[in-house]
Amino acid sequence: MLAPFSTRAAGEFSVEHRVDFKQRQSQYLTIRSVFPANGEETELFIPAWAPGSYLIRDFAAQVENLVVSGSSGRALGARKTSKNRWLIDTTGETHFVVTYDVWAGMLNVSTSWVEPAVALLNGSSIFMYTSSSRQLPQWLRLDLPEDWRNVHTTLDPGDRPNSFVAKDFDELVDSPILAGNTQSHDFSVDEQEYSLVLATPNPFWDGDKSSDDVAKIVATQQAFWQENPFNKKYLFMNLFMGPFGGLEHDNSTVLMIDPLAMRDREQYIRWLGLVSHEFFHAWNVRRMRPAGLATYDYDREMYTRELWLAEGLSSYYDNLLLLRAGLISVAEYLDLLAAEIRNYETTPGREVRSAEMASFDTWIKQYKQDENSVNSTVSYYRKGALIGFVTDMAIRRETKGDASLDTVMRRLYQRYSSPERGGYPPGAFEDTVEETAGPGVRAMVDNMLRTTGDPDVDQALAWYGLQLIRTPGNNTEAGSEADGPAGLGVVWDDEGSQLLVEQVVRGHAGSSAGLLPGDELIAIADQRVTPLNYNDMLNRLRPGEQVSLTVARHGRLMTLQTEVQTAIPDMYRIIPNPKIRNREKKRMEEWLGLELLITKG
Repeated sequence: MLAPFSTRAAGEFSVEHRVDFKQRQSQYLTIRSVFPANGEETELFIPAWAPGSYLIRDFAAQVENLVVSGSSGRALGARKTSKNRWLIDTTGETHFVVTYDVWAGMLNVSTSWVEPAVALLNGSSIFMYTSSSRQLPQWLRLDLPEDWRNVHTTLDPGDRPNSFVAKDFDELVDSPILAGNTQSHDFSVDEQEYSLVLATPNPFWDGDKSSDDVAKIVATQQAFWQENPFNKKYLFMNLFMGPFGGLEHDNSTVLMIDPLAMRDREQYIRWLGLVSHEFFHAWNVRRMRPAGLATYDYDREMYTRELWLAEGLSSYYDNLLLLRAGLISVAEYLDLLAAEIRNYETTPGREVRSAEMASFDTWIKQYKQDENSVNSTVSYYRKGALIGFVTDMAIRRETKGDASLDTVMRRLYQRYSSPERGGYPPGAFEDTVEETAGPGVRAMVDNMLRTTGDPDVDQALAWYGLQLIRTPGNNTEAGSEADGPAGLGVVWDDEGSQLLVEQVVRGHAGSSAGLLPGDELIAIADQRVTPLNYNDMLNRLRPGEQVSLTVARHGRLMTLQTEVQTAIPDMYRIIPNPKIRNREKKRMEEWLGLELLITKG
């Protein structure tokens, strides 16, 4: 396959890649690629990031032993000019061959991982390109280990076993590959084929049930969008390892989950929500995307202020569509919504960055969390979801139920899903909201996007006959003191024998005292504190009391003074208003997409 450079179509050059797994025991891949030459010098690149995961990952750091030769086998000069670029002397050459090793030991949905039993290949982390080769067809061949039976990818099959072809480098990058001894659960919805692929055997996972549940998600979302955008089988690639998460692609998604998640209802719902979120992206972000992400620049950051729409509104719909699919109960959905509100309202960083600025700063904030992130930024996933919830209510209210956020999303998709449109421009969502529900709702949306003001979730809930109960702490019962339990506003690392400060929430007692991340709390009011007795001791304090905190900081003992405050709310609950009216109940039914049985009083 990688003999002299070939033409796969008359007059058209192509690029050829070959992946060897012989070093998989050490988590290395060997890549051999053939590229057309661009005159006397050709510049070679490897991407710095993976689309959908907005963080510079510097994949070049994992490249080793790079060797370049010409069509005759002559060694060519290769000079590295920046962290991810090499300048190749291609004088007199029509093509050149590049061989290199890649360490594939980064377990993440956007990176590559290889071990003796399985491999996940994400193209941006292992394949290279040139300025001219990016637009050319890409031929790929995998030299699989003899004991691996299966390969899963949405790339079209090539002319040899375990070979594939992509129309260009962008499609190669957008088509992850899962190889090993996998298990596939195939199903179809409205004559469209899908497959849930389980990367490794797992006795704790029911493949048939999970596949049936994914099929319900698919059917619900296809009905939502009223369009099937796929022209090939869609793959849900599920790995029972790594950090929880998912990454969307045009015709597939990569998912990572704990192998025991299906044995816990809450964790399984979380996985279903992940499936729903990533599949929603097949429409919202893969085919309908912000103009700033219309054409990927793999070399540097790409900025947009619309990730609250691409990710945040997907976060609003992921759990809502689980409910509409019949996979969770109304009570479970309202608990998920309440938790979203709680996590947002207890993040001081929401007072620092707007939804638009959180989107713009994703490269330096969202994927680079540190000890102060809770105070310095807000998640555009979370705030975007609440903006979606409040906007949905406002559209329904202003149009008397004739339209909703569903209407706006479908109109946006019809207008901007075509690649020729180059993505939706800034303000397209707001314009469509105004067209659908009037200038008043538009003004409300503008304010939620561009200021640090909070979406009015209480008003939105009340319109549906619901109310939000903010419970100060898990030791507070109905009828207890209004002040609630005491708290310091600190997130602790208490897994060892020491009580270490992990995060200090601005505006609370720990911040006022001067606690810093990394401090070890030794005593409160001269009473010894450990991870085992901390909660009990705190529950004996009263908000307003002055106490001393004995801490160790970089080996030094010190005493800090603070006033104990009411604990950060531990749990939010959404419940029906005791005096809920029939019209409110009807609104809720239309929003949730099902008939409710709610008893008054």
